[in-house]
Amino acid sequence: MKEIAIVGPTASGKSDLALRLALECNAYILSIDSLSIYKEIDIASAKPSREELERVKHFGIDVLRPDEHFSVATFIHLYKEAHTAALEAGKNLIIVGGTGFYLKSLLTGLSEIPPIDGSVREKSASMLRDPAGAHAYLNERDPEYMQNIETSDSYRIEKMLQLFLQTGMTPTQWFTANPPQPIIEEIP
Repeated sequence: MKEIAIVGPTASGKSDLALRLALECNAYILSIDSLSIYKEIDIASAKPSREELERVKHFGIDVLRPDEHFSVATFIHLYKEAHTAALEAGKNLIIVGGTGFYLKSLLTGLSEIPPIDGSVREKSASMLRDPAGAHAYLNERDPEYMQNIETSDSYRIEKMLQLFLQTGMTPTQWFTANPPQPIIEEIP
């Protein structure tokens, strides 16, 4: 099985090229468009038409409702599903879209994060009532890591608080001990 990625700016013809290649190269398509994943969001995204979806099997289209959470971990799960389906069907896989961050996550991987206890979630939520204070708390313990997180970035502050409170390890210590592993190998 071969995998190819087509990334680029909006309205550059990526989807049309992916469809043509999929038909010529016996491939499935995995969308890495951050809006196409959502059902009911059809205007701002360049979703394939019903006819295109019938011609070539697509993954990552109309998977979640707009009120459901989507993360890069969700995308990696979708990639694994598409990869497995393509292997089982003897197909190639074309990854297409404008969200290069998702493609980068496949190439560089993600560090595993431990399960977070309910008590840790409660404590981090309490601390996040003062985002600047929560940032300062983490910054005292890990200034190297926290220099890249703004005091207004409550999502990342929450994740790092939970990691620290759950493990007792600073983010730098955790990510050094648990480096990311690539999901797919880059071919030169």
